Amino acid sequence: MKKIKSIIAVALTLVLVFSLTGCGEIKKAETSVNGMFTAFKNLDFEEAKKYVNVDDITNGENSNDNAETVMNAIFGNLNYEIVSSEKIDDSTVIVKTSITATDMKPVMSEFFTQAMQYAFSTAFSDTQPSEEEQNKKMEEILVECASKPDLATVTNEVDIKVVKNENKEWKIEADDTFVNAVLGGLMDAVKSLENAFTTEE
Repeated sequence: MKKIKSIIAVALTLVLVFSLTGCGEIKKAETSVNGMFTAFKNLDFEEAKKYVNVDDITNGENSNDNAETVMNAIFGNLNYEIVSSEKIDDSTVIVKTSITATDMKPVMSEFFTQAMQYAFSTAFSDTQPSEEEQNKKMEEILVECASKPDLATVTNEVDIKVVKNENKEWKIEADDTFVNAVLGGLMDAVKSLENAFTTEE
């Protein structure tokens, strides 16, 4: 009987140890997720790099004033809530997160409308704008559309994959679903615009 009790005690101890280990890994993964979102809300991309490859999200365009204005519009309404976390293995945790951001679909729709109006207004002009002038105008229109007050928001629930690297740092792997949610559907909106142009051609 004593032997059986000893075996049970050892088994319970091992279960507790493994349970605590799993909780520790989940906590570290969630800390990375929290750190990343806090950095994005503060537009602190250098801090965000500690947790995720920022270029995967911003496409490397976060260094000029116009890009910062657009990112501020997107992240100005950024909120999140960790719904649940699941340890897949010793180096992988899936953090299910509800993400709220500025809805970029109506923003991009308005941008497209204004961009087309500009294109038509210059098409028959005696003096055609240079490519540089056209690009600058497109940036100005986008900033204007993304800077309006009371922009609508959209909420998506996504599974964020957090992986422990060789330096034992927990990093977020930014897949398309996650990036699209963080950017308020911007990727979907851009694809829709691309399809519209393709259809017209």
